[in-house]
Amino acid sequence: MFTNNEFHNIGLDSVYDPAVKDRSYITGSPYDRLKFKAPTLRNVELTSPYMHDGRFATLEEVVEHYNSGVLRSPTVDPIMTKPGKEYGLQLTQQEKDDLVAFLKALTDWEFVNDTALASPF
Repeated sequence: MFTNNEFHNIGLDSVYDPAVKDRSYITGSPYDRLKFKAPTLRNVELTSPYMHDGRFATLEEVVEHYNSGVLRSPTVDPIMTKPGKEYGLQLTQQEKDDLVAFLKALTDWEFVNDTALASPF
């Protein structure tokens, strides 16, 4: 599935905006503020723009967010603030390039180009 089907706050914003339709919009719980469902990584190369609001146009921008752009808030996921990684992954350029290449390797070109699965309309 390439997802855990859970909701996470990955540090996109530090301030809660009640106009944003996050998990708390459904549950009413302040513990769910700024949390969004983790999407599948299958064919992620083909699903831009990224994040709930489309703020990132490329996978490189997504990786850079995790590398150095995580913002703190009361509901930020603990995995985003592991010891030694409180302010991002601190990846080298080569590591970032390798991560993007890995994500692109999850694209199933045979599946997406299968005419038997194409729209009949």
